Amino acid sequence: MRDATQWFSHTVSEAHAKFAASAARAGSIVEEVWHPLRGPDGERICSAVAEVGPIDASNALVCLSGIHGIEGYFGSALQCHALANRDEVLTLPADTKAVFIHLVNPWGTAWSSRENEDNVELLRGNYYCHHPKAANPIFADFVETMGYRTVSSIEEFLAGRNRVVKLLDRYDLGELLSAIGDGQNTHPDAITWVGDGPTWSKDLIDRVVRERCASARRILVLDLHTAVGPPGETVVFTGYAPDSPKDLMVRSWFDGDMWPWPEYLEFYDWVGELVPGADVISVTLEAGTEQLGPEDQYIFPLDVWIKTYGDRNDPIAAPHLARYRRFFYPETAEWMRSTHAHGSARWQPLLSGFSRWISGSRGGSP
Repeated sequence: MRDATQWFSHTVSEAHAKFAASAARAGSIVEEVWHPLRGPDGERICSAVAEVGPIDASNALVCLSGIHGIEGYFGSALQCHALANRDEVLTLPADTKAVFIHLVNPWGTAWSSRENEDNVELLRGNYYCHHPKAANPIFADFVETMGYRTVSSIEEFLAGRNRVVKLLDRYDLGELLSAIGDGQNTHPDAITWVGDGPTWSKDLIDRVVRERCASARRILVLDLHTAVGPPGETVVFTGYAPDSPKDLMVRSWFDGDMWPWPEYLEFYDWVGELVPGADVISVTLEAGTEQLGPEDQYIFPLDVWIKTYGDRNDPIAAPHLARYRRFFYPETAEWMRSTHAHGSARWQPLLSGFSRWISGSRGGSP
């Protein structure tokens, strides 16, 4: 039996090679989709697509890794393992195909960034392509108060962290965190920028779903991420309102073992627009990493600042960039083995629940 660490990678090139080998083992031909930009060592980088199951299946599982760039190595490991062990792990219902899109945001994966090459936070950016977002004055105040556009060095950036006290005098902490975390469409050079239209990665997803899921009447989107949850474990959540039909259905699949603090935003409802008439359910699986305290939150806006205004090769930036990567991808053997075990165990209840949804049996009708 292969050690679980063998499914994980350190670079996009390594991850792609493992995905291609796993897909070949599953009998799938891989479509390589090359990104127009290159990785940090000048290497070519790509996303990839593989599918198994009937070409004209009435049901489709669409499994995504790397929406948030650096988080893609965990998702890649689960995708590779499932494909390489298709008969044991990927037990699809009848008349069902599985479509794997590997490293949707290869630039972010290669550059250890959560965002894409345009600083877009793709999960929310993809959603807001279909749901126009209003400007949030609290976010504008946040950027202005913190002075991110005026600082000229990492030392100056870090010295200004205490400015957040001024914001907490004006806003409730939850209100402030929501303004930052919900995504914003006014500051392309700041954190949680959702972009101003479809990106390279969004176009990729759209094309693949339209081409490969055209006959599907039910589509289950499984989106693989890291950061949320207890370190080394995996958690499941949806974006559906509590006790709504789809929320209750997915909860029944996992016997209620769901993350108790989900974000109530149906991140993949737009997939239904790509395949008219299809019913769509999305499930997010996250692998827990290091838990940060309030004093550590600076690493997220600092990473964007370095990428936008600074120099990623500056030796002063190195420890901060390393810490940022480590938060989303700890890359220790212990973490890999633990999250792989937790994540792989989620396939069976997910696919069993999908089968019940398809058949319309108890626990399977939204």
